[in-house]
Amino acid sequence: MHVIYLAGGIASGKSTVARVMKECGAEVIDLDDLSRQALAPWSPIIPKIVEEFGADVLRPNGLVDREKLAARAFSSEERAVTLEEIELPVIDDLLRMSISKLRDEEAAEREKDPEAAEKVVVVQIPLLDRMRGSFNMADEIVGVVCPIPARRARAIQRGMTPADFDRRREKQPSDRYIQAHSSYVFNNIRTMDVFEQQVRDWWKERAEAGWAPAPRGGAHGGVARA
Repeated sequence: MHVIYLAGGIASGKSTVARVMKECGAEVIDLDDLSRQALAPWSPIIPKIVEEFGADVLRPNGLVDREKLAARAFSSEERAVTLEEIELPVIDDLLRMSISKLRDEEAAEREKDPEAAEKVVVVQIPLLDRMRGSFNMADEIVGVVCPIPARRARAIQRGMTPADFDRRREKQPSDRYIQAHSSYVFNNIRTMDVFEQQVRDWWKERAEAGWAPAPRGGAHGGVARA
């Protein structure tokens, strides 16, 4: 099995890349989905969330009001770090379990058919620097970058305020950090059709190479410029 960490900041185009890779055959794991699972009513971290951020972050049905929690967590660097310290260990466990399950499924498929295709798992990661402790799970890291004005415009179009975008972006790793830790970086600066084709071309090239190991730091192809 080949595991790809797909990293990119808010409104960079990471979800588009993940969608195209899924169309190409990838299994996709979104850390935002795992974050929702980590905040499910039965999660062991809920009491700590309430203790740190207030009982009113829980709705009457027991679900976490993620918008209210985010507003409080992003109110300061200290609060954001507190939420990460509570959430990330659970998200990491959920990610490891998800990857392990897919690995078991692949083994079962190959037991029935030795020629079964290798699974390629794409993990969408909004905060690559927070995942340093699990880099060993990734066979390669692929980044997505995009000029900040374009990202801000997209975020606003989705309903986010400029101030909220800037506040969230400032807490995310820079494009330079993503480039420094990636095997390959997609530069989302062209039209959607060109960008999506760029992703398909990359996928085809990697698949034809048998998903050979790719050194990090931009060594495998550098920054893609469509």
